[in-house]
Amino acid sequence: MNKVAEYIAQSLKAAGAGVVEQVFEVDGTQYKNIVAEYGPPGGKIIVVGAHYDAEGDKPGADDNASGVAGLLEIGRLLGKAQLKSKVVLVAFALEEPPFFRSDDMGSAVYAKSLADSGAEVRLMIALEMIGYFSDEQGSQNYPMPLLALYYPSAGNFIAIVDQVFSTQAQRMKKSMAQATQLPVCSINAPAFIPGIDFSDHINFWRYGYPAVMVTDTAFYRNHAYHTYDDRAVHLNYEKMAQVVYGVFDYVLKLSNDA
Repeated sequence: MNKVAEYIAQSLKAAGAGVVEQVFEVDGTQYKNIVAEYGPPGGKIIVVGAHYDAEGDKPGADDNASGVAGLLEIGRLLGKAQLKSKVVLVAFALEEPPFFRSDDMGSAVYAKSLADSGAEVRLMIALEMIGYFSDEQGSQNYPMPLLALYYPSAGNFIAIVDQVFSTQAQRMKKSMAQATQLPVCSINAPAFIPGIDFSDHINFWRYGYPAVMVTDTAFYRNHAYHTYDDRAVHLNYEKMAQVVYGVFDYVLKLSNDA
């Protein structure tokens, strides 16, 4: 993980970001979040994050190398952009079990540090598995049969997941749909529906920060989830690129609407 963290840090530095390591200790071992800042200091911040650990010793191509690749490309694009407010990219350690839903998650450590410092977050975007797509009818599953009446049967879209009563997902969906040709769906749902809070955005919700998850829906589509078959050969890089550009375009709009 240290090698991966170093690679991420060097890539974001090369893109022009100011990069720091947020080091924390769990059970006597040090881990680190990589934090990269773009744009002017002060004011509300926009956070885009992705966890760089994989489950056990699995390859983790979709979960979550795809999200990290997206984070790095967004960093490259931000390095060439004019920003009116600060954008922070964060590569999180320790999202996967046995740390998930614990205070030891890298995103829990980072979100707490923001809250403790009184930082204002305009929006946090978690990139959680953005690389697996299928045009086959019936390839998309849902946690509740009722959802299949309202959402596509083919897993060829990207989803934006948000809390009930929030408007963040709908606004982001509209923006991404205008910026790319990729189908975009959004959902506002309570956390008791399995998968709604299955990523780093959960820790931002804990502190009252607005946050969404951008995802290919993980195990509801990609049956290689948390297996040794979660390999790079199964990812669709053209659609991943559209996801990345759509997210970047929305972040740029938010920053310039400061």
